[in-house]
Amino acid sequence: MRQISKARFEALSYARIPFVKLFSKDIEWYSNDNNAVLGTILLDKIDHDYVAIVLGRDEAGVFRYIDQEHSVLEISDARSILLEKMDYYSQDGVEEFPQGVITREKHLIFEYIEKKEPMLDDYKLLTECDLFSPAKELIAEIAYSFEDPDGNYIEQFQSSGFNSRMWELYLYAFFHEADFMINREFNAPDYVVEKRGVRVCVEAVTVNPSQHVDNEPEPTTHEEIERLLKDYMPIKYGSPLFSKLNKKYWEKTHVKGNSLLIAIHDFHQKDSMMWSRSALERYLYGAERRYHLDEHGKIIQEVTQIAEHRWNEKVIPSNYFELDDAKNISAIIHSNQATIGKFLRMGYLAEFGRRDLDVKFVGQCFHLNNHIPVDFEFEVTDGHYEEYWRDSITIYHNPNALHPLEHELFPNVAHVFFDGEQFSSIKPVYYPIYGRTLYRVKET
Repeated sequence: MRQISKARFEALSYARIPFVKLFSKDIEWYSNDNNAVLGTILLDKIDHDYVAIVLGRDEAGVFRYIDQEHSVLEISDARSILLEKMDYYSQDGVEEFPQGVITREKHLIFEYIEKKEPMLDDYKLLTECDLFSPAKELIAEIAYSFEDPDGNYIEQFQSSGFNSRMWELYLYAFFHEADFMINREFNAPDYVVEKRGVRVCVEAVTVNPSQHVDNEPEPTTHEEIERLLKDYMPIKYGSPLFSKLNKKYWEKTHVKGNSLLIAIHDFHQKDSMMWSRSALERYLYGAERRYHLDEHGKIIQEVTQIAEHRWNEKVIPSNYFELDDAKNISAIIHSNQATIGKFLRMGYLAEFGRRDLDVKFVGQCFHLNNHIPVDFEFEVTDGHYEEYWRDSITIYHNPNALHPLEHELFPNVAHVFFDGEQFSSIKPVYYPIYGRTLYRVKET
């Protein structure tokens, strides 16, 4: 038996019920040598004693409860009991503890499926380059518990749908981290999640390369980026967001009366997610904000209204939230981190894959609620770095929503509000605007 980090335990235990966290706190985590048995010690917040819980992999590869001992007064006793139980279940190298209720096959996300569409280069990089083994092993682990209502997730993940499926997997990990129960009874919208008796429905969508017209080349200067942010990128974001209104998910029985969100990620160019974020806000609210200091050193927000976005022959109205059916959309979720680099960092922190890597995360962030971004450079592999799926998540709230989203359901992410004249926001202490993952084998 060996003690493991909380990050690794969380990455292995996606079937856990978040409700448990309301009355207990994990304080120690363990694994056996073949990673088939997990153990954790909980502190009961009510009785102030300890619980030793053993988890084992079921037929689908998911860790589920198999044994426990509760009301243990001393942590040393809880530790001894836990390790003894784990040793018992690890006899003969057992790798599976059938539950007898599993009706689906094990999700082997990297097991090749014959298909007509070619694999994307990013998928090949993930599967063929050993430097990305932390990302690959983490994705494989998450996939065990990921239920696929449509039945084609793995096939699309291995072909042209790779980016979209990565975005869905990222959201799955984020909802799990945010302590939502994920209800997989429905196949549309993509996620129905619940917390504290509140249901939130989420449809995932991506910004993709244009198929019938030429895409603008990747910008190389600040001036080129600003030019694309003004009209080109709002139109790119607007197309998939507008198309989702035609689905009318709010008319479905399980969605009616609940907050409905659209989660969007930009994949239309290789690095476009690094710079395109601000264009989404411009399009959603039909407004642009800038800040300057007055003569007294006070930060002043200046807001400019935007009527439309025009690029070549394409013209669309700005202010998505003012569209007739958009009142049914409570908010828009955005992130720019559903990338192989993100899964590489999170996989390394969860002790997957090669351990001889030197990984850095560099970019810009907002810190301590300042309006001026600062550069950062973190050593992911130094043993002290922490990172979460929620980092870089922004939720843009619809001021016209029929069913406004309770922002308290999503703590530690950025929230943006607009009242028609001024923007306001709630930011976490650390909010990465963009970042790039640098990796190599450690020098010896």
